[in-house]
Amino acid sequence: MSQGDSTLLLKPALLLVGTVAAAVVLVFALNGVLAYLGVGAVGPGAPATQAGGPTTPGASNASGGGAGGSGAAGGVRALPATFSGQKWYSEDLRDQEFKYKDPNAGAEIEFQPKKMNNSTLPDNEKRAELIREGRSLFANTSEEMPEHVGNDLSCANCHGGGDLPTTTGMVGQDIDMIPLVGTAAGYPEWTGRTERMRDMRQRIMGCFLRSMNAPGSAEGVPAYDSREIQAMESYMVWLNKGTPSSRVPYWRHLEKPEGDEKVPVPEVNPVRGAELYLENCASCHGADGQGIEGQYPPLWGEGSFNDGAGMGRMYTSAAFIREAMPYGAGHTFSNWEDVQDVAGFMNAHKRPHLPRQPKDWAVSGAPDEGIYYKRVQQRHGYDMNPMTKKLMLAGIPIDDSKLTAEMIPEDTSRYDQPLRNGSVDGSWQTTWIRTYETVGNETSTNATASNQSAVATSGAVSSAIEGSHAAS
Repeated sequence: MSQGDSTLLLKPALLLVGTVAAAVVLVFALNGVLAYLGVGAVGPGAPATQAGGPTTPGASNASGGGAGGSGAAGGVRALPATFSGQKWYSEDLRDQEFKYKDPNAGAEIEFQPKKMNNSTLPDNEKRAELIREGRSLFANTSEEMPEHVGNDLSCANCHGGGDLPTTTGMVGQDIDMIPLVGTAAGYPEWTGRTERMRDMRQRIMGCFLRSMNAPGSAEGVPAYDSREIQAMESYMVWLNKGTPSSRVPYWRHLEKPEGDEKVPVPEVNPVRGAELYLENCASCHGADGQGIEGQYPPLWGEGSFNDGAGMGRMYTSAAFIREAMPYGAGHTFSNWEDVQDVAGFMNAHKRPHLPRQPKDWAVSGAPDEGIYYKRVQQRHGYDMNPMTKKLMLAGIPIDDSKLTAEMIPEDTSRYDQPLRNGSVDGSWQTTWIRTYETVGNETSTNATASNQSAVATSGAVSSAIEGSHAAS
């Protein structure tokens, strides 16, 4: 090709390049002017969301979108179409094998108990005072709030810490128990037991109603807006500081048996559990299950949690036994079958009956592990607590009488079976300890003069709980 021909071809090429460059500059200039005037961008590569509103499915306007939004005025950006929900972080630190939660699990998500001092408490003295008060109430609940606690328990018995000589650290920060650190990040939450959303105060009130057996106390559940509930909420919020929002720390919740590790309720062997209890638990909680005052809590009987408490559900209590018991030496039991048998033994005994218990899970029915619930017993083919029936068939006491090795049959394998057809004198009410009249159930026949102060309380308890839910 001659030099003249090359020149003739170069001129059109340069003209084309120049035209494209000018068009690009013009588009950028026009977008700048439109942005200054508040009008949406135009041209190739402009966002899908224009001044008229989002066009991407699921997108939403920052102003709320719709006819009432400010989309027509322009300048409205679309928020992401999806948002992250609650998520575990370092879930791999929860191990179904018997390792569980290591307080030194890793530098990234290491469990570090918080100290209570001027550097961690709020500058506002009123707020700081409320947090300190909440800590005290969690640590010594039955002593600090006897008018609202109907048994011998304190929050520290499950959550660790406090002033008990057998727990370590600040209440709610004992990694070997059920830590409360990070719990506040999960509220409000849905609860299937009462079929409603609940906030943190309502959750605390629920613990009073069930674990602390408030219906058996003089004044019942503390009020939603009481200083005590506010103080306990403030302490839990303080414990939560530093936990990412909507992120569940690996130490939260109990790890229940799953799959092949989960023994069907009718096949759990509480008679074998009695033998394991004597070997591993009685030295602290007593052969009668009544514990040691000021050190170890009662596991059944009038001084324990009522039959509507979470620890009265078999797989829940088995998970706690596995992870936390014996205290300071969790995972002593060698397998899931052991802890389920011990949990079956513990929850075969008499305990206070919660008046509103039949209203729990009103739509779906209580889960299979809720062995104190009539509908669950019927679902399993019994007319009473299946664990209670097996103990009665073996001649083992279900009250606070002392258990001895001589009471346990040499061969406990028989009690691996459902034994639905065995005959004993009992029914749904066999495990009830009446410390008050029932509400919405059969009329009590053995209320005594010594507990009449609590009889009028039970109706107020249910009303207070339901009223507080409605108000919030």
